[in-house]
Amino acid sequence: MASSSAEVTMQVWRGDASGGAFQEYRTASEEGMVVLDVIHRLQATQAPDLAVRWNCKAGRCGSCSAEVNGRPRLMCMTRMNLFAPARRLPSLR
Repeated sequence: MASSSAEVTMQVWRGDASGGAFQEYRTASEEGMVVLDVIHRLQATQAPDLAVRWNCKAGRCGSCSAEVNGRPRLMCMTRMNLFAPARRLPSLR
């Protein structure tokens, strides 16, 4: 079986104690991926300095909590197919 993939645009909050801004990244998202998978792909391919907190990857510890599209979510439990094709994830904090 071939897995389907789509290009997604992620806006990720990047900053430090003095401030920050959203930075836009484009990458592939494949069927079955969760937001944390996409963030790990960005970290491996485009943003090696991106700090990402996670531990269990099973929705139990809460360390991958983030604001996705203005709503609190666990990145390890938020499936990418929740977002309409060709729509960007406007914010990830």
